[in-house]
Amino acid sequence: MTITPTERLCWCGNTDLIPFSPEYGECRACGTLVYLKDMPPEQLLVRDDETDFYGKKYWLEHQQDAFGYAGIHARTRNDLTERNLHWLKALLKYRLPPAKVLELGCSHGSFVALLRQAGFDACGVEMSPWVVEFGQKTFGVPISVGPVEALDIAPGSLDVIALMDVLEHLPDPVATMTHCLKLLKPDGLLLLQTPQFKEGMNYTALLETKGAFLEQLKADEHLYLFSDRSATRLFQQLGAEYIQFESAIFGHYDMFFAVSRAPLQTNTPEQVNSALLPTPNGRFALALLDIYDRELATVAQLQADNAQLFAKLQACEADRAARLEVIEAQGQQLGRIPGLEADKEYLISRITELSQQGDPLSPP
Repeated sequence: MTITPTERLCWCGNTDLIPFSPEYGECRACGTLVYLKDMPPEQLLVRDDETDFYGKKYWLEHQQDAFGYAGIHARTRNDLTERNLHWLKALLKYRLPPAKVLELGCSHGSFVALLRQAGFDACGVEMSPWVVEFGQKTFGVPISVGPVEALDIAPGSLDVIALMDVLEHLPDPVATMTHCLKLLKPDGLLLLQTPQFKEGMNYTALLETKGAFLEQLKADEHLYLFSDRSATRLFQQLGAEYIQFESAIFGHYDMFFAVSRAPLQTNTPEQVNSALLPTPNGRFALALLDIYDRELATVAQLQADNAQLFAKLQACEADRAARLEVIEAQGQQLGRIPGLEADKEYLISRITELSQQGDPLSPP
């Protein structure tokens, strides 16, 4: 049974939604998972930081209480050494400083700060005046109160717009992404991280296996959960036909990609080094990336070692099973030797008899 057209439209305009879970339907046309409750664009706005959904409580209470995430104060430190470096490394692959970068949904501002450390002309946008002020004070970076459509940004003036865990929250992703593309230079790019809905997923199976993607089914927050196919379709529809998927830091439920209206050009490690080494701040950023690369190499080596140990364990188990089969086969052969079974039964009966009489060798 499909969801009726009066209940919900997919971003692509399709009304033929397959029931997926109590709160989501799957679009037959593009492969997007759609939150079934219609959410107006005003849902994103924060007019009152004390009461609106994405206001102060969202950052100080909601994310911790609802999902068990670390608080915003802890994340100002943790994000810098984890996701921020992953994002910076990917961005440097496509664009070098001093490119002009805007991050939508910059949260506490740590990625903006890291970008500026690396030499980018970076600033951020958030919806909550409270979190904007928090980011400005915490990292000393320029952050504006959104939405981005209301900001005085000249069309064609930006090199990069980063949207990390933002696309899934947008009530009208077509309108917002159309506006963002207008703000970019002709060869500008969007860098996005967003949950990845893998077509063919089954909600019952996710529940039974406690699949990682379950935590992305966030009512009233994640309105559109894109598949790689539907994300590609969205941007191609908007004239940004060049898309390159990168490794996501949380690859078990996220996807991460760059998209542009022009062919994507990549930088070599030598070009990245040449861009960062001339300045003291750039050298610090490069050093952080070096540490991050070493950590990745260590993790990869540990995974390889674990895989090798597991393979050895499997080989040992297979050898043990094979030896057990040989022993059992030899036992069966011994049991078929004439007279052996009778001798065995006699010995057992004699031992039983002696046990009942008591051990004659034991002292009285």
